[in-house]
Amino acid sequence: MSAFKAYFADLKRRQRSSLIVASVCAAGVSIAATTLLGLSGWFLAGAAIAGAAGGAVMMAFNYLLPSAAIRGLAIARTVMRYFERLSGHTAAFRALAELRPWLYERVSRTPLRVSQGEASARLVQDVGQLENALVAQSHWASALGGLIAALFLITLLSPVASIIAAAGIGTLIGLSRRVVPTPTTGLPELGALKNSMHETLPFLPDIAAYRLSERVMARLTEQEATLLAAREAQARTESLPVGLNLGVLAATLSLIVLTHAHAAMPMLALGLLVTTVAFEATGPLLKAMAQKRLFAEAEARVAELGDVEAVPPAPRTGSVLRFGGQDYDLGPQARLLIRGASGSGKTRLIEALIGLRPMEEVPGLTALPDLRFSLSPQDAPTLNGTIGDNLLMALSPQEIAAETPESLTARVWAALEAAKLKTRVAAMPKGLHQWIGDGGVTLSGGERKRLCLARALLRPAEVLVLDEPTEGLDAVTEAAVTEAVEAHLKRNGQGLILVSHRSGPRRLCNQELVVDAAFQISRHVG
Repeated sequence: MSAFKAYFADLKRRQRSSLIVASVCAAGVSIAATTLLGLSGWFLAGAAIAGAAGGAVMMAFNYLLPSAAIRGLAIARTVMRYFERLSGHTAAFRALAELRPWLYERVSRTPLRVSQGEASARLVQDVGQLENALVAQSHWASALGGLIAALFLITLLSPVASIIAAAGIGTLIGLSRRVVPTPTTGLPELGALKNSMHETLPFLPDIAAYRLSERVMARLTEQEATLLAAREAQARTESLPVGLNLGVLAATLSLIVLTHAHAAMPMLALGLLVTTVAFEATGPLLKAMAQKRLFAEAEARVAELGDVEAVPPAPRTGSVLRFGGQDYDLGPQARLLIRGASGSGKTRLIEALIGLRPMEEVPGLTALPDLRFSLSPQDAPTLNGTIGDNLLMALSPQEIAAETPESLTARVWAALEAAKLKTRVAAMPKGLHQWIGDGGVTLSGGERKRLCLARALLRPAEVLVLDEPTEGLDAVTEAAVTEAVEAHLKRNGQGLILVSHRSGPRRLCNQELVVDAAFQISRHVG
């Protein structure tokens, strides 16, 4: 069994009691609803006949017991419906509350084998389908409870009526399985559209500059039309059982009326209404049968994310990095420059160093230091949030809780000062609470770079890893940032790993690790 299926099975096992309660309550709801409607039909027809027969018959008609039974069944149905929803959704929410972090943790520490849009669709829509699958486990009990109660009550009209109703329901189920196609969800189409959006958004300035908006919109429009067609097909597929249900129900009711034309009106009303409820009870059953394949497909797609093999632990050698047959000490006084031509694999090396990719993907890397790193990456990613949100990513919840608001604010401003961004943030209308938009769109490239640098400086770590920290900065700002980083390293006793093509920050380093063409060739060959 795969890791995901084993974990998901364990989650369902731990929620078994709640799911059983939901199923029992669902069956009770269907039984109460079926009995309620049948009794209501018998009572109304009987009361109407008694009223038409005259005052003496009407006075003799006992309406108290049926009225009390109707009220009791209505209350019972409401109470059991409440506990069905409470138990079923509680079980689903608790299971998914554990499943989502488990999935995200596995996805975050392993390279994705699908596109970002597809991964997003699986983590949102497919996981939502798994939630629906847990809730839908009570559909079977609901349908069976309603059908058993209905067939028993129809027998009160006559055994023949019960046989006719059973035959009609069997015909409906048989036709639904043969005629109704398996519904589609449109998830692959949605994943493709999301992936296109993920790919397009970072290039909006280029699209505007090169007048590519029409071409991009044409592509997105085509994908949106494909998604719309899939959703329309889904709607048509879901509407077909409704029409089929109505057609078979009409034929079954007509046959019961024809064969029981001389039956007592109250009993005929009971039989017809209960038959109608019986057909309605097949709705959850047919839906569960149709969704079984969808749930299985969703589980298989999520399993592809959850079953990705974890990166095996790399050999650790204290504070020593072993690369190309040489040892590089990364203690508190280490200042290591990783040098090499563009595309030679410097960023890949530091990603392996801090655990973002398997060590086997970097030829020549044989052992990693057992240290805590703080990274300022080359592409300077930012959250769609405030300045403060982006900075506090550097601290764990426990570290934040251990600080007083005043000391935490002081640390944040000190990190901004070290990145030479304090004056800019202080001038913003809301300061640390200033919203910077999706991808930091309200900031310049240099400001985003320094915001990421401030975040790295804020994180307590033994080694600071900077990938092109001054790229996009002017010479004056670069010199100020380099001086501030040097002061920060001395003040905090941190080691430094630097990747930079600029001479300014390189003066901070006292040893070099060269990634040359041989590494680039071996990387491509491997």
